[in-house]
Amino acid sequence: MGRARVIASPAVRLRRAGCRLIFGREMDAANAAHWATQWASPRRVEGDQWDQVRECVTDARQASPFYQARLDGLGVDQDLTRDAFRRIPPLSRQDVISSWTAIRSRHGGTGALGRRSGGSSGQSVVIPMDRATYCWYVAGTRRGLQWWGVDLTDRGAIILGAGAGGLRSLAVRAKDSVLNWLRQPVDERFDQRAPDVLDRLERFGPAFVYGYPSAVHRLARVIDGRPWRPKRPTKVIVLTGEPVYPYQRRGIERAFHCPVVEEYGNGELGSMAFQCTEGALHITVENVFLESVPLEPPVGGTGGRVLATQLRNRLFPLIRYETGDVGVVGAEPCRCGRGLPTIQVLGRTEEVLMGSDGAALARPSVERFLGAVPRSLQGRVQVVHPAPGRLVLRIERDRDLREDLREPTAVAEGVFGRGWQIEAAAVDRLPRLRSGKLPYFLRTAAP
Repeated sequence: MGRARVIASPAVRLRRAGCRLIFGREMDAANAAHWATQWASPRRVEGDQWDQVRECVTDARQASPFYQARLDGLGVDQDLTRDAFRRIPPLSRQDVISSWTAIRSRHGGTGALGRRSGGSSGQSVVIPMDRATYCWYVAGTRRGLQWWGVDLTDRGAIILGAGAGGLRSLAVRAKDSVLNWLRQPVDERFDQRAPDVLDRLERFGPAFVYGYPSAVHRLARVIDGRPWRPKRPTKVIVLTGEPVYPYQRRGIERAFHCPVVEEYGNGELGSMAFQCTEGALHITVENVFLESVPLEPPVGGTGGRVLATQLRNRLFPLIRYETGDVGVVGAEPCRCGRGLPTIQVLGRTEEVLMGSDGAALARPSVERFLGAVPRSLQGRVQVVHPAPGRLVLRIERDRDLREDLREPTAVAEGVFGRGWQIEAAAVDRLPRLRSGKLPYFLRTAAP
């Protein structure tokens, strides 16, 4: 892949000027830094990032009452060593909720902006930040889009979030208008509205689609029964906010006739990694420092808990924050030529199967099962794990198909193996969370 920037049309340059008006001059600096850093050597990237970690910890110790207490007696000084950094206790979401006021720094910007977590694994949290910090969040996504020949200010369809109300809704609409985005909120009625959403996308003709995998795959299922004729060709579809299962990627690529790529991120931390043209998820080193530590208690499989240190948000420091993900952080060279480290996300820490052989990460088995069910059922099956050794398959009814619960049950028995009590139950629909996300694995009480 070449290193030249995408040449922008006059209309796109005008929208970029509007983008700078919204985000401020810091956006130019953030974009330039992201574009330059990717071509630095891995050793240079590692050294620069560790300097930022030191600055982040030093500032938090000086300006945050929470970190003043947390770092006391740990031997954490300005000449921060990696061993000293690893002695800092991980920060949980519950820590953020219970100590929100104490964590907030006495320094930093105005905090006029806030990012809300999706709340998919519990209570959501709002992380305050200044506008400059938000620019760095956005720049990570923008660079990733540029890898695929599109820009943030090209026509984009945003398929995520449950929508906003009040003044925030007005601000979102203004931003979407300037950036030339069509936003389609994902709420509890999204799946029923999918044909209408698809009609809007065809008329709009987005250069890129950015959304939840479950929502975009639902649109792809609609396309299976009709042609996809957008006003303009779609160049790339970016999936974010949920696990990306292989059957979703295949189904979306088949329906939309364009590449499907993954962004790894969340509301608290912004864009943490983006998939390059060679398939690797490259870490957004300008924004976050990621590490993987052993799971406690140990769980069968590879990988460890992913901890993230936000490097830009001085208003609300997040140091060694528990992302809730299990993964492997690596530094192996990528054929794309970038010196950015990579990450493999293997699942969620709370998504564990408890069987006769002990505990194991759920995602590998669930992924195999969801990909093995008949194509007509893909995206319509949810695996519920209510008790050790027991699984319930929730299968969404389809008025055009006769439900045969025996086939998915047999597939599950073949994937999960002996010793599991597996049953199936037809439901009218698979309910989405308040955030609009749709988890295909749940550890909860059975229906």
